[in-house]
Amino acid sequence: MKMTGETKSAILKSVPFLQSQGEKLTARMYEILFEENPELKGMFESDNSKKLAGALLAYAQNLERLEILEPALNNMALAHVKAGVKPEHYQKVWKALYKAMKEMNIPEDIIKGWEEAYWFLAQVLVNKEKRLYECLTVKI
Repeated sequence: MKMTGETKSAILKSVPFLQSQGEKLTARMYEILFEENPELKGMFESDNSKKLAGALLAYAQNLERLEILEPALNNMALAHVKAGVKPEHYQKVWKALYKAMKEMNIPEDIIKGWEEAYWFLAQVLVNKEKRLYECLTVKI
């Protein structure tokens, strides 16, 4: 899967917003996520708003060099497996992020770009997490 030039352009346009309002966006996203899915709250040890805001910004700033993010993505996948994240959780997170973006009046082209970029990254993480889960279930 490859992101379109249109998507990359929309994501790059969101960088100034993420720099100034990223934490506010992710804090609101987590509020929505837990309001709609209270059972997920136990998967989080602490407030991850700052971490997620930083991850979104790093992703946006390195779209053309995603290999730079490989160590961070490996750590994220490992943290997800430790927390019990499953592929179906990504839909719930996207729904909450989408609602938070709409509330913050982010332009539709940027939301559309982030939707494609989100699912691109989600697939990368799901694949990494799948391999980790398989390692955990291997019997010696």
